[in-house]
Amino acid sequence: YAHLKDRKQAAEITMGVMMAPSILGIFTDIVGIFLIAIAPIPAMERFALFCGFWCVWLIPTGVFLISLLLSWLPPPNNVDELVGKGHTTFLQHLLRRIATLTYGRAAPWTAGVMVGIGVFAVQNALHIRIGNPVEGSNLLWNDSEFNEAVRQINRNFAGVNTLEIIFEAKDQKSPNRLMQRAETIETMAEIQHLIENGPDAPRATLAFGDYLGEANRLFGGGDPRWGPLDPTDFHVGAAAGAVMVGSSPKAFLHVIDFEQQNGTVSLWFKDNKQETVDSALREAKKAIDIVGVDHKEFTIRLGSGTIALQYAMNHVVERYHYLIIALLNLVILAGCSLAYRSLVAGIILLIPVNMANFSLNAAMHVIGIGLDINSLMVAAIGVGVGIDYGIYLLSRICEEYHAQDHDWGRAITVSLVTTGKAILFTASIMFVGILPWIFMSSLRFMADMGLLLTLTMLFNMILALVLLPLLVWIVKPKFVARKDLLVGEGVDLSAFTGAADETPATHSKLAPSAS
Repeated sequence: YAHLKDRKQAAEITMGVMMAPSILGIFTDIVGIFLIAIAPIPAMERFALFCGFWCVWLIPTGVFLISLLLSWLPPPNNVDELVGKGHTTFLQHLLRRIATLTYGRAAPWTAGVMVGIGVFAVQNALHIRIGNPVEGSNLLWNDSEFNEAVRQINRNFAGVNTLEIIFEAKDQKSPNRLMQRAETIETMAEIQHLIENGPDAPRATLAFGDYLGEANRLFGGGDPRWGPLDPTDFHVGAAAGAVMVGSSPKAFLHVIDFEQQNGTVSLWFKDNKQETVDSALREAKKAIDIVGVDHKEFTIRLGSGTIALQYAMNHVVERYHYLIIALLNLVILAGCSLAYRSLVAGIILLIPVNMANFSLNAAMHVIGIGLDINSLMVAAIGVGVGIDYGIYLLSRICEEYHAQDHDWGRAITVSLVTTGKAILFTASIMFVGILPWIFMSSLRFMADMGLLLTLTMLFNMILALVLLPLLVWIVKPKFVARKDLLVGEGVDLSAFTGAADETPATHSKLAPSAS
């Protein structure tokens, strides 16, 4: 509008120039979110579907509706100030200083710093722990009443972190109740013995057989010599009947079901940290392999409980984290390479966002936040959303390369001063909206997500403004000189009335700025 003085023509040009890069940017957002659904966790699938379709609606609203509204609404009175015409603002001065770091004599030094940061980020990112266990719930702060209660239980009792080994009857309707069979009770006792005498023994174990010996002793006049059970179905069944005398089967539902056809061996552990979880599952599998999984009347299954749940989530995160990021990179590489008609363009765009992702993981490792299903979603979103900055800036560089007579330094400088300012503004809006989560949320989950999202936006913004133009300067890709790109369509303002005040040195073509 600053050049045309006609809001309808300005909206029309904006639509033509911004539609392709905007749709490409939203496409990467959609892909980044929908790919989260490949992880077999219902919460992640629902998140991906809900947020993914929300992103789809950004195309008709963010791309088309905004241009229509701009053509209808009166223009702001400070357009010249917004585009920086006639004076140099502090922000423009800052962006020019950043631009000087990305080309010319300063470029090798900046490249060395970027390589050092990248090496540090990768080294620390590879050491990030899987899972984010706490005593209680990681949704709440550490000093919450619930988490304090869980800590006291873990300190004074066996605890709340259990692993359940399940004994399942093959014939659920058999009149011979599985929990009254000698082979079942003996196998349970053997598993308990193996695990209790292993290198990382649990705090306590419990099975239905632990009650039978005590009942046998009580009905034998309290003589401890009656405690051991004879390994026959008759004696085991008699002891089970003695246990049930005067009580309800419901009193033993923590170890057997109501019909006494299925039971568990319960193991209690001190915490649910990754090393504890791995050790618990390893020792349990080792014991089950010794006694055998498949028996004549029952099958042993592993397992349930908080330890097994933690292991399952950690396993999914560890397995699908790099798969989701790799697939996201492939799809974005294909889309960006097609839009810019160059594989090099896709690679240049992906390097900053992947470095930002490694930097996020490194920061999480330093802070002490583990990689779980929540941080996995943030990482995927960070790659999909973070590349938007690069798309807008690279599209502007392509335009300014022609406008600045193929001068790489001037093209980078003008691109950073214009589109870079919009990127800074967009990132600042995100910071303002997310930062209060960190300090004001009564839920730790919200605060952690606010912190991770803030770091994601910050890293992507910095690397887009520094590393992307640096890569363009170093590589000097040939696709920048092409005029048949699907993004960065130039517009000759001389074809429109009221364009006489256009300055050829800086605005011979309109080009994308961050939306």
